[in-house]
Amino acid sequence: MLEMKINKEQKDALQEMANIGAGNASTALSQMIQRKIQMGIPKAELINLEDVTNHIEKEQEVVGIFLRISKELPSYVMLLIPKDSAFSIADELLQRQHDSSVEILSEIDKSSLSELGNVIMCAFFDSLSELFQMSLIPGPPKIAYDMPDAIIDYVLIQIGQVANQILFFNVDLKEEDKKNFKIDMLLIPEPQSIDIILDKLGVK
Repeated sequence: MLEMKINKEQKDALQEMANIGAGNASTALSQMIQRKIQMGIPKAELINLEDVTNHIEKEQEVVGIFLRISKELPSYVMLLIPKDSAFSIADELLQRQHDSSVEILSEIDKSSLSELGNVIMCAFFDSLSELFQMSLIPGPPKIAYDMPDAIIDYVLIQIGQVANQILFFNVDLKEEDKKNFKIDMLLIPEPQSIDIILDKLGVK
């Protein structure tokens, strides 16, 4: 499969797309937990699939939440949440004090994080659906908890490797007066989907 190169205009357009999606996701997340969440400007990059682990924290386990987008922009999207952020987010969602002696996510933690991931990803793609005037249908989320390399390998096995490049978004979340949460978002497009995105952005 040929590697796509993008120019500055295309990269700027992808960055603007990420900004719009992140803003919508931030609003949806604030409504979900009934507290204001600020989302930093996401850094958008088109990277080789094999280079993903160079862009994420590799020193600790992560929660991976992924789903398929069907209809007019077939692709897969995945959130990677480092262990420390995952525990902090779960504590916020479940409105509990953090217990530093707990080192394993419970089933209710995973369920809460899966719901959060679903809200973020669906809100992101709702904004793209409106921006592109396209029908984008998200499937049910799946969740895994392991080291980053293992999570990515697991997801690729589940979906089959459909592309050798992905759109990578690095996102920082901050609840007012509290610590930052880090989330990485990966859009794994089927071969024609990056062309569709660039065409819809007017920079193909």
